[in-house]
Amino acid sequence: MPEDVSLEDALMTTDMMSTGFYASEMADIQFGDTVVIYGIGPVGLMALAGTALRGAGHIIGIGSRPNLVKLAKEFGATDIIDYHNGDVVQQIVSKYGQVDKCIIAGGNCSAMADALKMVRPNGIISNVNFYDGMDTFNIPAPLWGLGMSDVTIRGGFCPGGARRIERLLKLIQTNRIHPGKVLNMKFEGFENLPKAFQAMHDKPKELIKSYVIL
Repeated sequence: MPEDVSLEDALMTTDMMSTGFYASEMADIQFGDTVVIYGIGPVGLMALAGTALRGAGHIIGIGSRPNLVKLAKEFGATDIIDYHNGDVVQQIVSKYGQVDKCIIAGGNCSAMADALKMVRPNGIISNVNFYDGMDTFNIPAPLWGLGMSDVTIRGGFCPGGARRIERLLKLIQTNRIHPGKVLNMKFEGFENLPKAFQAMHDKPKELIKSYVIL
């Protein structure tokens, strides 16, 4: 690990940062794109940051928790849509029209139908969300232009490899991003591992992501 990179920042390159950036890579973000980030948890925040670094114009995060909203804006969000204020698709389309790309980093299978409602023909939906194996995708044919909308749907796991991590570390070393900011609940000692996992399971409102220093 480079000496000029914090432990927290370095830790995030191997998962949250790599996964979130992969979402923006799969979405093929272009300069000036209007992009929706569906879910602004740790992965969604990194997808948002990657989207900003790739030159998107409007970057719209969907979420409501104040600590996540604050970080989303810090990482490059130009707007936040609160799902408590009504249908997110209607909120976004009424303000921006159909968007170029949608990254799904949270929610359930209904997020895919929402994405298809938002994304324009020839747009891209990029998914890094892990779904419940008992859930089912229900996509009415008109949402996909009766199969003729040329919308691309991509999904995949976090890439790895030393070369990729080295490149992500360079972004940290040059102060382009500090992903360790998503780690906001620290535990010390091997005996506190269960507490850290329990926090991730219970998801208290103040939690973004917990970590343990052994």
